[in-house]
Amino acid sequence: MIAPRSRRTAARTILAFLLFAAAHAARADEAAPLVVRVYHTNDVHGWIMARPDAMDHDRPIGGEAAFKALVDRDPGPKLVLDAGDWWQGTPEGSLTKGAAVAETFNAVGYDAVEIGNHEFDAGQENLKALIAQLKMPVLAANIYGPDGKRVPWTKPWIIKEVDGVKFGVFGLLTTHMGELEFPKNIAGLTFRREVDEARDDVKALRRQGADVIIAVTHVGFEAADKPPFEGDQTLAREVPGIDLIVGGHTHTTLKVPYRDPVHGTLIVQAGSYLFRAGRVTLKIDAKTHRVLSSSDELFELHPDRLGEDPAVKAVVARQTQAVGAIFETVVATATAALVRASGPDQESGLGSWMADCYRARAAADVAVQNAGGIRSDIPAGPVTLRRLFGVMPFDNDLVLARMTGAQVRSMLEHAVVSPRLDQISGAVVTFRPGPAGARGLVSATIGGAPLDDAKTYSVVTLDFLVSGGGGYREFAQASSRAALGVPARDALRACAETQKLLAPPAPGRLKAQGG
Repeated sequence: MIAPRSRRTAARTILAFLLFAAAHAARADEAAPLVVRVYHTNDVHGWIMARPDAMDHDRPIGGEAAFKALVDRDPGPKLVLDAGDWWQGTPEGSLTKGAAVAETFNAVGYDAVEIGNHEFDAGQENLKALIAQLKMPVLAANIYGPDGKRVPWTKPWIIKEVDGVKFGVFGLLTTHMGELEFPKNIAGLTFRREVDEARDDVKALRRQGADVIIAVTHVGFEAADKPPFEGDQTLAREVPGIDLIVGGHTHTTLKVPYRDPVHGTLIVQAGSYLFRAGRVTLKIDAKTHRVLSSSDELFELHPDRLGEDPAVKAVVARQTQAVGAIFETVVATATAALVRASGPDQESGLGSWMADCYRARAAADVAVQNAGGIRSDIPAGPVTLRRLFGVMPFDNDLVLARMTGAQVRSMLEHAVVSPRLDQISGAVVTFRPGPAGARGLVSATIGGAPLDDAKTYSVVTLDFLVSGGGGYREFAQASSRAALGVPARDALRACAETQKLLAPPAPGRLKAQGG
């Protein structure tokens, strides 16, 4: 039999243990971080639908329905963001001027989206109409109008509370718009330097109570094979207080995210064309709401593994059907793959073929196709109208210019010092290879004869380049410039239908010195 005192002692011991356990559990709960995930896409370029995987043609990949399925598998608190270039690139996106993508984005339920440079491709009024269709905030803090104030049709930032944490999300667009867009499409607009804008935005968001700050940027990831520019790494280095940068514009697949060594800012980017999407995991102190850790992982969007959201899939199917089966029409057969250049100093079989098509259509001495305007390859096999649309998704027209040999020489100099070699027809050039700043024109022939600075030549190219796109200034000096009324895409189709069997032209028109 247990004595009363012993029973009282035992009871006190048990009570003390229970109180200790409860206090320990409370402290443990207090210490447990909050977990918020950020799902991100960028540079969708109209690829709202799944399509055959390049590595396994019998297996589909990509599309917004699979992305939505990925997001919905996560029951926890989250944000869903996109970093721009929504619609230009597929018939579904381009022929609707973005409306198909806007409807799809609404069905997915993005929390915010950033404007990309290609959102201006159909002009400012179309962009404003597109923004009116979107149900989520459209960001861009550094676009200013003629009055010196931010344009009223975008939001510089939002503050959204997720699981009790206030997230400040602001957007930035590249300041290189003058080289990326027709002047008429950005008339009256200025684009403030990203670093300067970000400093002010971070301070403003902190004043408004933001705990965690995310920059959604269409600025680009800096890399050794690109000319120097102020991209996301510069932003992270120069602007303290940004916890996460969700990037776009350079189509960079960051399988391992970049972390700024000083401020700890995490930079992520998921490639392009919605083959993949990213998921950032933020662990946040439950008391201070400061980010304790951040990480990112990329997911290949295979519907057979992730599934597809039925509502989003239905929207995509309706938009694809509306475009029509005409784009599945086969117009030629590629006997070998025509591909873009794989490096900055390389000739492109596809670019050479495109330039040849333009030159033949215009009966010109020389043709130029900017490398950045070639958006996809042509694999061996049947060539459909959809495939040609993917190669040249932009509504560019051909222009014939008459230029002196000296002007042509300057133009060819520009072509070989571009970040990637612009592709040519009718000329053979030798250039100095190397990184940006080191490359240069050594010599050139046209029609088999040395380029004569005093002679007059005819040059056909895209209206985008004639208007100064890609940094070209030489066409403004031409003695005449005549719009041919021929879309570049139509010239490629006519060329393919005439040739029937396509193959890359023989190499040798862009020769590296010493190569």
